[in-house]
Amino acid sequence: MNPSISRQGRQKIFAWIVLCCIALAIGYTSWVIRRADTGANQIQVQGQGTPLSIAGVNDLEAIQKRPHLLFVNMEAPSVGRVKLEGLDSALPQRAPTTLTCERIHYAARNGICLMYDSADLAQLVTVTLFGSDFKPRHQLTTNGLISRARVSPDGRYAAFTVFVTGHSYMDADMSTATILLDTATGANLGNLEEFETWKDGQLYQAPEFNFWGVTFAQDSNQFYATLQNRSTIYLVQGDVAARKLTVLRENVECPSLSPDGTRIAFKKRTSTGLWQLTVLDLATMQEIPLAEKESIDDQVEWLDNERILYHKLDYDAPLLASVFVLPANGSGKPEVFIPNAISPVVVR
Repeated sequence: MNPSISRQGRQKIFAWIVLCCIALAIGYTSWVIRRADTGANQIQVQGQGTPLSIAGVNDLEAIQKRPHLLFVNMEAPSVGRVKLEGLDSALPQRAPTTLTCERIHYAARNGICLMYDSADLAQLVTVTLFGSDFKPRHQLTTNGLISRARVSPDGRYAAFTVFVTGHSYMDADMSTATILLDTATGANLGNLEEFETWKDGQLYQAPEFNFWGVTFAQDSNQFYATLQNRSTIYLVQGDVAARKLTVLRENVECPSLSPDGTRIAFKKRTSTGLWQLTVLDLATMQEIPLAEKESIDDQVEWLDNERILYHKLDYDAPLLASVFVLPANGSGKPEVFIPNAISPVVVR
């Protein structure tokens, strides 16, 4: 290895290799699962240390009646399988669905699942809109590499981002597509590049706009996202009905709005080229760096108004990637919340 490459550089290269392997593993596993007998009532599952009896429809329905989690499983042999886990200890701890995804989000009985098409791995993406039964309602395909997915709190809209070119938000030549969907009809409501963008009271236009990382407010019409123009990154506020975006602030990537709507958790690019998880108070515009020391490339999920969830590489072998929990006030330290899992979703 070239001795001029820094330790941080080697770690970043290794991280991208591992994440690519994750994508390939999930894509291949989905191909296998779709051809196997995967009746949910015939699968033996385990919670975090507590074995369950046969998991079936009754377990899924019981979990869905109260606050719970969805996540993408990373443990063999069902890598990529979407699972549910109750946040109430009185419920069955964990149950699988028949859905396989690489990135998922869900709210108000409506979900979005992004998955690579097995016939054209890492090129053709299948976007699936599904309901509480985890069966597809609408599907579309697009070219690119999977990045982000979100559903509005009332389940009315979904949004997803793919890389059209490049594979990282660090790539100088990367290009993204961020699409809004109507979950009821599956209709494409447009690419954010088609919305008007305003900055400092004036129409803001450039040939190199890229958008990613949508997060919806409670009314669903309002949302936030990231805009990049050349080397400058902005937080924008969007209006679905008006098809309008307004620039608010620089250096906010992959925003995630807190349940009470007062703060945004995001990744902030530092002078070293890495990302620092940070929380922005929307009333005061004050930033709080969080206690995660590693560079995190994820759009976090709020567990509640005090804690966030996100996935990252897990160096505690044999784990590959796990979901971690962290206080949103800058205190504490990251702790494993769901081992062998990515893409957590909190259903309130």
